[in-house]
Amino acid sequence: MKTELTRYFRNSLYWLVLGAGLSVRVVLAYFDFQTRSEAFWSLSAEFWNKIGSVTLGFLVLLVLIRLFSADRETGVFPVINSTAYGRITLFRNRLIAGSIAASAGAVLLAAGNHALSILISGRLPQPDGWNHAWFRSTAIVLIGTIGFFLFAAFVCDSLKNQPAAMCICGAPFAFSYFINAAVLKKFEFFWFVRYGFFAEWMRGRRIGVTPGVWGVWYALLLGGLLLAAIHQRKERKEL
Repeated sequence: MKTELTRYFRNSLYWLVLGAGLSVRVVLAYFDFQTRSEAFWSLSAEFWNKIGSVTLGFLVLLVLIRLFSADRETGVFPVINSTAYGRITLFRNRLIAGSIAASAGAVLLAAGNHALSILISGRLPQPDGWNHAWFRSTAIVLIGTIGFFLFAAFVCDSLKNQPAAMCICGAPFAFSYFINAAVLKKFEFFWFVRYGFFAEWMRGRRIGVTPGVWGVWYALLLGGLLLAAIHQRKERKEL
């Protein structure tokens, strides 16, 4: 697993994506301070709603699921598959390493936004309870990011095709940002698109509508995709 973690953290694209997200935050925070200073800290708390969650989405789809198709794409898959380590152990280690890398990315973004907000805000007073609310939303983001990574990793491992996995997993994630939650009705198609693919969690929000339904849904989604990935591996004699 140490090898897989090293591959993630030595990937320059990992740091480029995080840096790009924080760079956008710097620009917006500066303009917030100049034009809407009275709402500066509330706008800072909204970091996960757009910039932060989108950055994590790109991190997962562009960087973290890459290892699940890279071996076949680079032609080293037959060598890896011929060893005991190249089978289920490697799959497990990559899932664990990817989850750690996803969590680290979320923590770095959270720390970066907090530090930048303090630096740019100058002497603007921080509202009471802001830190508590920020840590709570970040904890929700961590859960959502790990879930989204596992979702995308299972799809990528089954297909052994990162671009296809990016399209399949990225489409509902992206569409969820354009769906107005105020006009949704329970159990309709767009209701599932909005809440059913981890985007709401990655935006730092708990799903308050029928939480029991979503608990079952996410368990079935990840469990079903894991079983599908294992089935594909058995057919390819990778287990």
